[in-house]
Amino acid sequence: MKKSFWFLIGLLTFLIGCSAGETAVSPTAAPSPTPAIQATAVPTSLPPTTEPTQTPAPTETAVPQENFFTTTIPAPSLAENMLGEPAEREIAVYLPPSYYESTTRYPVIYYLAGFEEGLSDSYTLRSLMDTMVADGTVQEMIIVEASGYNLLGGSFYVNSPVTGNWEDFVIHDLVQYTDSNFRTIPTVESRGIAGFSMGGFGALNLAMRHPEIFGAVYALSPGLFAPDGLANSQIFAAPYVAESFLALEDELASLSPEEAQAQFLHWTGSSHGDLGFTVAYGAAFAPDPDKNAPYIDFPYTAADGPVDEATWQRWESGFGGVTDEVAAYKNNFLQLKGIIIDYGTRDPYRWIPAGCDFLSAELTAAGIPHELQTFAGGHGNLVGRAKDVMLPFFSNTLLPDITA
Repeated sequence: MKKSFWFLIGLLTFLIGCSAGETAVSPTAAPSPTPAIQATAVPTSLPPTTEPTQTPAPTETAVPQENFFTTTIPAPSLAENMLGEPAEREIAVYLPPSYYESTTRYPVIYYLAGFEEGLSDSYTLRSLMDTMVADGTVQEMIIVEASGYNLLGGSFYVNSPVTGNWEDFVIHDLVQYTDSNFRTIPTVESRGIAGFSMGGFGALNLAMRHPEIFGAVYALSPGLFAPDGLANSQIFAAPYVAESFLALEDELASLSPEEAQAQFLHWTGSSHGDLGFTVAYGAAFAPDPDKNAPYIDFPYTAADGPVDEATWQRWESGFGGVTDEVAAYKNNFLQLKGIIIDYGTRDPYRWIPAGCDFLSAELTAAGIPHELQTFAGGHGNLVGRAKDVMLPFFSNTLLPDITA
């Protein structure tokens, strides 16, 4: 009896020990997933579920559109220049505030920069347009700025075998690109041209020659010669400019054509003041591609020698020849809806006010409507004149989109 009792006690103790051992081993045999793995398996943005869950489509966000930028465009008209410049140009484009929110088409102002100027004036025009459109002073318009800057400092926006066909670039390449890539009103009634200094000359010259392209023109401090303008300009007023040109010409004439071109292109890498302007002007208006670089016919063979009259006339007819041009292009001038010539009475280039006055007198004598405006200032003042004159003029003259 005693033995049976102790046997039962021992058996019961053994069974309890086995049960406790199984409980202690079970966590090791079947470990639970760690929290880090669980978080990766179930994204926190979605509630855990055993059912398949579709991820919602991302909300569309409008991509900001730029209304002011620069871009490089093809310029095939410039391909045949003798300076080795590429057949492409950078332009600046301003689009009106409503451009990306409507299907409206807009008038276009083409603005031509001055000598040795890039596209900096476009920033001024952008700021003015944003302000004036917002306060209702002007209608919405596209503005496209082009620079005639080249290795010589300026092209004067004319065709030349030396510098390239810059007139064709503006008339064909630039206008066609703009009409093809932006919502313009591609008609002469909604297209104007403006410019400053060299660009002012370019604007007047191109409007005069192409009234089928541009319907109105504004010229600020344009390069214009009265009959004595060439002699009084920085080109020939001081003998040292002619002397410096002849020295450059003699140096290059002693070289082979290839060496002369290389030396000339190296020379263009530095600023040369009035001499640089003279070389650029000569390459535009008196080019001679058959000569050694700089490829220019000069009216003197010695600074104090006799002048070659035929060559002098080529130089004079660039910014000058006003009487003959008004007579030859009278009908073209009469097709323009508006002409404004604007200059500062304190312009240090005294030949510019004289040239503007002379052109105005010739237009008046020919019965061609125009405005001659002046301001108390020097060579330029785009901010004030664009705000007070240029932009209101084009806003009132260029036709808007009447279908909008």
